[in-house]
Amino acid sequence: MDNDVDNLPFFIGQEAVFPYICRKNSGTFMARPVSFTKERILRAAMDIIRNGGPSSLSARKLTDALGCGASPIFSSFGSMEGLLAAILKEAKAQFRKRMETGFSMNPPFKGFGLAFVWFAMDEPQLYRLIMSGREGAGSFEEYIDGRIGLKKECLAAIEESFSLEGRDAEMLYYQMVLVAMGLAQSCVEGGAQLNLAQVSEIFGKNVRAFLMVIRAGADPVESFMPGKKPGPDIDMETYLMIRPLTSQNHLLQELHAVPRYIRDSEWIELERVLRNITGITPDSLRKEHPSLTRGDIRIIMLERLDFQVSEQAALLGISAPSVTKARQRLKAKLK
Repeated sequence: MDNDVDNLPFFIGQEAVFPYICRKNSGTFMARPVSFTKERILRAAMDIIRNGGPSSLSARKLTDALGCGASPIFSSFGSMEGLLAAILKEAKAQFRKRMETGFSMNPPFKGFGLAFVWFAMDEPQLYRLIMSGREGAGSFEEYIDGRIGLKKECLAAIEESFSLEGRDAEMLYYQMVLVAMGLAQSCVEGGAQLNLAQVSEIFGKNVRAFLMVIRAGADPVESFMPGKKPGPDIDMETYLMIRPLTSQNHLLQELHAVPRYIRDSEWIELERVLRNITGITPDSLRKEHPSLTRGDIRIIMLERLDFQVSEQAALLGISAPSVTKARQRLKAKLK
């Protein structure tokens, strides 16, 4: 034979790659190196992550898989950090492609939810990579916008599906992304054996429930005064569930048992309790309603901590009729 092949191929997927092909020519062997494209390196790196997770990728594992030295990797991507950035970009592109398929379903926003969870079920390690980015996030909304990047498309799907716009549409979007992330994380961690039919049912029920809450609306006064309903920052079911827990606070127990004038240092403790229960703080109230006085804010705090008018009178050191009048003025400010 004029030609002998001394090197067996290795495989990336179904594609055979020969590191070197040796040809016999007048008794001399000449090696012809195979070109390692960026696409080939990227595909091999993503296969490593698919099999072992984002932390499993290393230069040594990748060179072993490719059957080459590190030079092609660094000449193509500059560094392992450059390669990881390219992998994350490709993973997000694949995620977006799945979401576009979801948006084509009817209704499109539910399709987005199904596609979101399906990507996590089908590509758990790539989902883990996308959601575990190293950059800082800040608020929950900033975290979602940074990881998913489909807010505009989702809001358009919500408007098309449910005729919601503005703040209501955003509320539904973030709530349902949170539901989708919970389902996806359960699938990724192996905590739940879900199928798409179950995901569709769970997502659909949650959408309907949130739509009922959004369309029911909330009186702006009741959003701070939970005498009849807790308002949008805490739902009634949660309020009733946590009430037995929060009522065990030592200061609340003391003030409910024997209402008396509250000292300034005790107001600081009540602010802490209210923040832990509802997230409300004096600063957040002033930001929403700049005209509120310190007295207004204290009445709101006592309302939210479930003190009755007669108790509020003793706690504030004023008469019950004065509390009633102050509540009426407060309602006018909150309208």
